[in-house]
Amino acid sequence: MKKPFSRRLLTVDPSHMITLHQEAIEQLELMLTTVEAAEHTSDGVRDALNTMAATHWEGYLDVIHMICMHDEHLAAVMKKHDSKIIDYEPADTERHFYGNRLLLLSLLTGLVRRHRRFVYFYGLRSNPMGDYIKESIAREREHIAAIVGMIENMI
Repeated sequence: MKKPFSRRLLTVDPSHMITLHQEAIEQLELMLTTVEAAEHTSDGVRDALNTMAATHWEGYLDVIHMICMHDEHLAAVMKKHDSKIIDYEPADTERHFYGNRLLLLSLLTGLVRRHRRFVYFYGLRSNPMGDYIKESIAREREHIAAIVGMIENMI
C-alpha cells in the first residue's frame, strides 16, 4: 500500500530570511527617498523620480515574493488579504502614484519598521520569550500584508 504524502514543515534558515528582509528594507528606503525627493521637484524630474520609485516598488514586490516562498505563513496571510504577490509577475504597464503622498511615505516607513522587526526576530535564538515572539511575528505578517495592499491600491 502506498504511503500518503505527508507535508513536513520546512525549516527556515534565519540568516537567509534576515538577508531577504534586509533587501526588502533597502528597496523600501530607496523608494522612500525618491518619493520624498519627488515632492520637492516639478515636471520632468518628478516624473523620473516617480519612475524610479515605481521600480523600487517592483523590486520590493520581487523580494516579498521570495520571502513568501520561504515563509508559508506570510504567503497565507498575503493570500487572505487578496494580495497578488503570491502569483506576482512584474507589470508591463507604467505605474503612477495616486492619493496622498504623505500617507504613502507613512506606509512605507511602517513597512520598513516591520521588516526591521523581522530581522530582529530572526536574529534571536532560543529566547525565553518564544511565545511572545511567535504572536508578534504573526501580527507583523498581518500588518505587512495590510500595508502592502494599501500601497497597491494607491499605485
